Amino acid sequence: MSTSTEYVAGSERPALLIQLLDDDGAVIDLTGYTCSLKIGDPTTTVLTKTTGIAGSASGITATWAAGELALTPGTYLGEAIATSGGLDYRRQFSITITPALA
Repeated sequence: MSTSTEYVAGSERPALLIQLLDDDGAVIDLTGYTCSLKIGDPTTTVLTKTTGIAGSASGITATWAAGELALTPGTYLGEAIATSGGLDYRRQFSITITPALA
């Protein structure tokens, strides 16, 4: 998976798949983990997602609800968090929101 992704403001699909890799490059199985996602910059979070997001053998999948990605166009920092037993996996990536055409 790339370390950046792009959506048009207001998009609802496709779902976002975030994969965490181990030292050998294999995808970490996150089945049963509690997952969340934050989008913002290092000082401000503009979106916190705790529903429609789940861990699986293929990674973390975030399914967007209507209006969730109606963000101001720009480039943001995304942070996926998968928690189990009080310990976190975290992965940061770049997410660009482009303006919708009129």
